[in-house]
Amino acid sequence: MGSRDSRRILGPDRSVAYSLLQPPHLQPFLSPARTRTDGRTPTDTRKHFFSVGLISQAKGSAYVEIGNTKVICGVYGPRDVQRGLDFRMACQVVCEVKVVPFASPIRRPPGRESRETEMSQQLKDALESVIILDKFPKSEICVYVTVVEDGGGVLGACVTAAGLAVAHANIDMYDLLVGASVLHHNKVLYADPSRHEEEHITLAPRDPNQTTDEWGQVTVGMMPMYAGGQVALMALTGQMDAASVVDAMDMAVDICRRLYNLAKKTLLEHVEQTLQADREASAE
Repeated sequence: MGSRDSRRILGPDRSVAYSLLQPPHLQPFLSPARTRTDGRTPTDTRKHFFSVGLISQAKGSAYVEIGNTKVICGVYGPRDVQRGLDFRMACQVVCEVKVVPFASPIRRPPGRESRETEMSQQLKDALESVIILDKFPKSEICVYVTVVEDGGGVLGACVTAAGLAVAHANIDMYDLLVGASVLHHNKVLYADPSRHEEEHITLAPRDPNQTTDEWGQVTVGMMPMYAGGQVALMALTGQMDAASVVDAMDMAVDICRRLYNLAKKTLLEHVEQTLQADREASAE
């Protein structure tokens, strides 16, 4: 039995905030001033913060913060394939996406969920089209992504974090991989949706007889400078017509191009800081 502090009044081991037990209050996406709940316009993205080199034990690592969404990624390898695994001349990519139990307002139960398995496979498919696999025969590259906080647009943040970590690991790629999400609701596109907006489209009541109700979310992972803009990942949830999907992809591609400049700047600053630290160390 664990020790208890008799000098303090301890609450129950399992407790839930009363606000989470109340029925969800679905606020409108746009205010009369045509702004979202966080003050952004439909085409504005949240604030971004990128950093690399946080995990010292990994060959490459990256931290991505988009609004309240926080993702960290570690890359290990290339290393020899373990015995007993399928032998391949091309490099094998192993991806695992893990969402911590405290990432959402309601604590997740232990164990692996289907969403994590799906995102792991999507990220694996994207990285296999980005990494030059023929340069690393008989080896494997392991990519581990941890979602510290789910504030919306998790898949796009995982793609960007993985692309930065692979680049930081000095693994040959065709181009830097970045990702972005766009939400479609009531014939309006919303760039970089938050968790509130994602929950709104899933919890909002719908008329089963209404066949024209369109809603959904598009996530794009791309290499902006390779072959004029090569798309490595495209994930769609919900129901949208072809024209809306094309418009959402165009907006996501535009966001990816802007994120690409920020990601490239982050990597260049890290290289400059590393070279400066090496010069200072050699001068001593």
